[in-house]
Amino acid sequence: MTCTSGENVCTYKLPERFNADTSGDLMAELKDLPDGDCDCVILDMSDTVSMDSSGIGVLVYLYKELTAQSKPLILKKPQRGIYNLLTETGVDKLFDVELSSGLKKAEVGLNELDVKLHMEEKAVGNGVCVVSLNGVMNYPAGSAMFKKRMTLALADSSKILLDFSELAFFDSLSVGAILRVSRLLASSGGEMRICCANHVVRDMFESLGVDAIVQLYDTKEEALDGW
Repeated sequence: MTCTSGENVCTYKLPERFNADTSGDLMAELKDLPDGDCDCVILDMSDTVSMDSSGIGVLVYLYKELTAQSKPLILKKPQRGIYNLLTETGVDKLFDVELSSGLKKAEVGLNELDVKLHMEEKAVGNGVCVVSLNGVMNYPAGSAMFKKRMTLALADSSKILLDFSELAFFDSLSVGAILRVSRLLASSGGEMRICCANHVVRDMFESLGVDAIVQLYDTKEEALDGW
């Protein structure tokens, strides 16, 4: 990644692959931007050919932090496949995006984003239910959906594993929904575990102390061990 700056505008050129292998290092480099001297941040995505949920998570995190400082974030020239991924998850509406056809302005704020959270429950035996989350967990719509689906899952399962491998972003305001379900399980002798969280979600959970209440695992196999 390279960075150029001028007239209080910082431009970062993102790498060819913006995924789980690179997002941790990028997060470390970008997280200080909201408190820096730049009045506007441009992420040049013209050379980026692949991106996964970890990369989307970094984008949404950076958007949220910069917006809190009234600093715009512009995505510059994302390739068609990358832009299609942004539109499929709905997060394209958060950003000003520079396309070959011109500048597409942001349409909504994070709290106004349509629900783009998908959940799938699968019983794997011994009272264990694996709940796979895909997309963006935002407040209030995403957390409301999560609580509703978890209420149904609790009726049949005492052990719930939340698989975050395809979850791009988890809004901090939704943490209460996780803790509420975890407490309900614990009160009846059950347990909640979380696996495969990307760097953005894991860092947020650790900073809020969620990991002291709900155990985080790197892989699904590790999380299921002992259950």
